[in-house]
Parts: sequence; C-alpha cells; structure tokens
Amino acid sequence: MSPSVGAAGSAPSSCATGTVSGAGSTFQQNMETQWAKDFGGECAGAQINYQGVGSGAGIQQLGAGTIDFAGSDVTMKDAERAAANAACGSTAITLPVTAGGIAIIYNLKGLGAPVNLNAITLAGIFQGKIKKWNDPAIAADNSGVRMPATPITVFYRSDASGTTQVFTGFEKALGGSAWTLGSGKTVPWPTGQGAKGSDGVTAGVAQTDGGITYAEVSFAKSNNLPTASVKGAGSGFAAISAGSVSTAIAAGFTVTGTGNDLAGSLDFTKMTDGYPISTVSYAIVCSKYKDAAKGKLVKAFLAYAITDGQAVANGLGFAPVPSELVTKVRLSLAAVS
Repeated sequence: MSPSVGAAGSAPSSCATGTVSGAGSTFQQNMETQWAKDFGGECAGAQINYQGVGSGAGIQQLGAGTIDFAGSDVTMKDAERAAANAACGSTAITLPVTAGGIAIIYNLKGLGAPVNLNAITLAGIFQGKIKKWNDPAIAADNSGVRMPATPITVFYRSDASGTTQVFTGFEKALGGSAWTLGSGKTVPWPTGQGAKGSDGVTAGVAQTDGGITYAEVSFAKSNNLPTASVKGAGSGFAAISAGSVSTAIAAGFTVTGTGNDLAGSLDFTKMTDGYPISTVSYAIVCSKYKDAAKGKLVKAFLAYAITDGQAVANGLGFAPVPSELVTKVRLSLAAVS
C-alpha cells in the first residue's frame, strides 16, 4: 500500500445543505474542526458540528441515534454494531478518513535532548514500575544523555478511548511480559492521574514537570510540548511525522471488513519502518439514512474529507490516508444515501 495520498485536489462531487452532527474520537477532533470549516467555506448552507467526546462515547451516541456519524479510532464490537444498525435502520459502515501517530508527549524541564523510549520501557513507565526519569531503563534508551531524577507522573485517559486502545494494543503486541494490562478502550491503570480527552491528558502534562501521556501529536504542538522517538518492532527509534506514520500504516494496516465496510486491523509487529504507534481513524456512518438530506450531506462532507481534506493533514500533525485506501473509501461512499 503506497503511503502517498490519493485523489487530493479533487473537489467534492456535490455540495449539500443542512446540518449534521458527529461526535467521538478526540484524536481526529482537530482534523474534523478544520474539515468542517473548509467544507462549509466551499459549500454554502452546509454546517458540520463535531464534538470530541472519545471514541467509546461517539459509538454509543451513534447507537442511540443522537448523532449522524461517529468518529472512532477503533472498530465496533458486535453489540455496538447491532445498536448502530438499529439506529440507522440500515447497515452502519466504518470508513478510514485520517491517519496519525499516537505521540508519547512529555514535559521535562531543562533537558535539551530529545527522549527515546522503547516499548518495554514504556510498559514500565505506564504501569508505575519506572518511577523516575533517570531510571536505568530510560538511561539505556538515551545513551550519552544525562537524564534528571525528576519523578514521573503518568496521565491516562479516564474516558473510553480509541487512543487508549491503540496505545495499549501496541504495548500488548510489543511490550512482552513487561505489559500486563491487556488492550482496550479502558484498562485498569495502576498508576497516574486520569483525565478526559486528549486535551485533558495533554493539559495535565503541560502543568507537570516530569509528566508523560499518549495523545495525537497536534495536542503536543498546541501545548508546545516535545514528543519521544519510539522503538517498536524495528531496529531503531523513530520520530513521529506524517511520512513516518504513513510508512507504518502502509505496512501494518489491513482491511478486514466486507463489502463497503472498511474496518481494519493493525499489526504493530509489521511496522518495522516508520513510527510504530500509528493508526487510522474512522468515520462510522449509516449506509442508508432515514433522512435522505442528512445522508446526502454526510456523504458530501466525507467525500471532501477523504480527498481535498487530506491536504491539511501534515500541517495539523496527521498523515494522509494511503492512496489505495482512499480509492476504497470513495467507492464505499458512492453507495451511501
């Protein structure tokens, strides 16, 4: 799968008027906000409202019929899919709309060098077994760098989060016996402080010398915080960037859905090149809307997002969806009504 964006620069096939609401992933919140602004500028009379409430809450709201589409960093479970299908009155389908890396964001005053962390070291940090920044495990990842003795404060998502599921999925795959929490939208964190949303955990780190969290990289940029280079299945530490994320996604993402459903799986063991905590993020939509006008607007908006909208990915800290996947999303959207 090529890591280059496909179809960027092609305008939406049509505009539509009205208002639709989406909610869910805080990971994709900054992209959704930009897309809504830009799409509204091109399509007069169209308004897209999106709230970053977490992937779990977004899927729940779609199943309750209170929103028109959900943003999620993870695919639906069987019960969630059944609820979404019932609320839609048709099959709910999952479509990749953006890609990005889960950044390891930290705040360490007085340290001029960037920090390197491998999967096993991260397991120790996020489970409270590594308590200070000068721990031998962190020092080993950062040869030649004098690490301070600052205590580590972990910030984790208190809400049901697709970002949490991706990060813990990475750790489950590559943290070895050091990782004991499994993977999910919530896990029983043994240490640290919980906060709601990517903005909440990043704000906690910004206010705490020695703080560390996992979140979409744009939240690091907006808070002027550094991000660690991470070693996964590859031989070296990789910094997070649009290119390194696209490279990893091209190697590690596989579509597992059928028909127009493009839900997929991530294999972190295959992400030997690029940034190893990388993921796609989805829009979950009805294949046939009860309100045809809403269906037309959702379809037009996402057609914009997956084409012209990909051009803003790099500037916001995201990565373009690989071109072969863009083609599949456009074909699936053609069947939405």
